[in-house]
Amino acid sequence: MARKYKLGITFNLETDVADIWSNGIHQNLVFLYQLFQHSSLVEDVTFVSWGPKNTTVPAAGFMLDGLDLKFATFDEVADELDVLIEGGLLLTPDHARRIHDKGGKVVSYKMGNDYIMDVETTIFARTPQRVLNGTVFDRIWTLPHHENTNRSYLSIMNRCPLHVVPYIWAPTFCDMVIKNIKEKHNIDFGYKPNGESVGKRISSFEPNIFIFKNSFIPVLICEQAYRTAPEKIKHAYMCNTYKIKDHKTFFNFIGRTNIVRDGIMTVEKRYQMPDFLGRYTDIVVAHQWENGLNNAFNDILYGGYPFIHNSTLLPKGVGYYYDQFDAFEGAKVLLDVIDNHDKNHHQYTKRANEYLDSLHPTNPVNIYYYEKELKRLFEDD
Repeated sequence: MARKYKLGITFNLETDVADIWSNGIHQNLVFLYQLFQHSSLVEDVTFVSWGPKNTTVPAAGFMLDGLDLKFATFDEVADELDVLIEGGLLLTPDHARRIHDKGGKVVSYKMGNDYIMDVETTIFARTPQRVLNGTVFDRIWTLPHHENTNRSYLSIMNRCPLHVVPYIWAPTFCDMVIKNIKEKHNIDFGYKPNGESVGKRISSFEPNIFIFKNSFIPVLICEQAYRTAPEKIKHAYMCNTYKIKDHKTFFNFIGRTNIVRDGIMTVEKRYQMPDFLGRYTDIVVAHQWENGLNNAFNDILYGGYPFIHNSTLLPKGVGYYYDQFDAFEGAKVLLDVIDNHDKNHHQYTKRANEYLDSLHPTNPVNIYYYEKELKRLFEDD
């Protein structure tokens, strides 16, 4: 009979921004928890939290009610855990030592591009998100889109093997917002073909926090498309740019575009994506660098919205691809999508949904690969 494991996953309940949409980490951790709930190798899984208040009750903004999740402080469960996974809270050497002293294992689950973030925080003197503190890990788990830039950095500096695990996602939180905006505001989520519409509304949602997801290429794509066929673009919304609108570089950049000069493109704040998609969007334009998978892509595809992107990690035919930093090609793709997407919408959504199904935490393939990594932790014991 296969051994069963008790797992803990760190979750920061005392973060300054208690909002499930504030970044992708909290959602990713819920999906990881749900995957392990469906694993025959896992006896129990608990979110582990600590902080000045030692709270174990999530704030309403986390949207976790009714999801069958357990929370405990580290001291309450440490002696019972076979594996402690560093997720939303940074482990200290003492945390790891307590798990190791009883024969348990410690894993760091890396959901962000630590290499690029650490380089940027160093060069630009930002407050570090995480720091190397001497914690002894048995494994690093990272996601496919971070392997290229992070494998050497994470493995060498943590002195342990790194393994790539599947990227997982479910529409859990998207569905909550969809239900809320329908009940409270009568807003329907999801793209609706409208061949009679002359101009389309374009949105972009890059966070503009780190270099790997910023709005420069989406602005260029929209500008070049607008110069080519201005009648085809009704409006372009650049979300998450309001905070940088007065930076001299960005101000001069967008200020010299036709699309801003003519009042077609606007800078916007941060919004819950399903809400903004339902209210203001026909087409989404995205750009990333070494970050080819993320939750925002999935929310867009889940709504069947035409999605223009440069990710080589999305299967061919999922969204509409343009090459890397080529805004000229991106503009051609955008204009082609405006002209032709509605004719192919049914096939487009079919491919998108097949891809999203492959990411689901309950997908047996994903469970298999995570179980494989759990077993591998204890192979040498």
